[in-house]
Amino acid sequence: MVVLAKNPKKSSGNMERGKKIILGIDIGGSNIRGICGNKFLEFNTPKGEKEFIKILERFPRGYTVGIGVAGVVDGTKIKISPNIKYLKNFDFSAIGGPVFGGKRLKVDNDARTFLRAELVRHSVSNKDRVLGITIGTGIGRAFAENGKVKKIKKFEYPEKWEKEYQKIRDSKNDQKLAEYLRGKLNLIIDKYKPGAVILGGGVLGRRGFFEKIKRYLRVRVIKARFGAKAGAIGAAMLWK
Repeated sequence: MVVLAKNPKKSSGNMERGKKIILGIDIGGSNIRGICGNKFLEFNTPKGEKEFIKILERFPRGYTVGIGVAGVVDGTKIKISPNIKYLKNFDFSAIGGPVFGGKRLKVDNDARTFLRAELVRHSVSNKDRVLGITIGTGIGRAFAENGKVKKIKKFEYPEKWEKEYQKIRDSKNDQKLAEYLRGKLNLIIDKYKPGAVILGGGVLGRRGFFEKIKRYLRVRVIKARFGAKAGAIGAAMLWK
């Protein structure tokens, strides 16, 4: 993990609140990542709940905790997580004491934590409308206006076309994938009319894919700067 400094614009990933170090965890369909102090931890997302809890137990204890999760969030509970089935009705507060040392806990959707982190690293005006889109196991969406990430509940649910996207993604035909996403993502862009879109997610790690999709989107397109750490950093920023 990398510690979030007091000014996240100058940091690669540390989050402190006063003298307290905050543990930020990003739980996605493929990976679980965390930032706390000067450490960055990363694990493959397990197939079952018992293994999942064992991974959480490997994070440092005794800290204030922020968690970003791919799914529908209700307080500290995940109502559904389409790509992590065992998280249905999973309540992080129920394991907060044994796993996190009983400290304070906040939970949010992982696309919102991604955008929250990336907003501090990019030259976008606080007056700008900004979309954050993650292209990974699923398609994450978040929206910010006047520098604040909005809570748009339907963005917590998967798009109807997500399974079709996953099939094309797994075919490794990046040109076909970029062409497919052109129509789908431009519909979201047309509806929310952002001044910029920040793109992240594991698929952007494919060579040349960012340049392919950038050409197709009808708006200014920015590549995420925090990379794989963005979600965990944004989760820690829930306590900012």
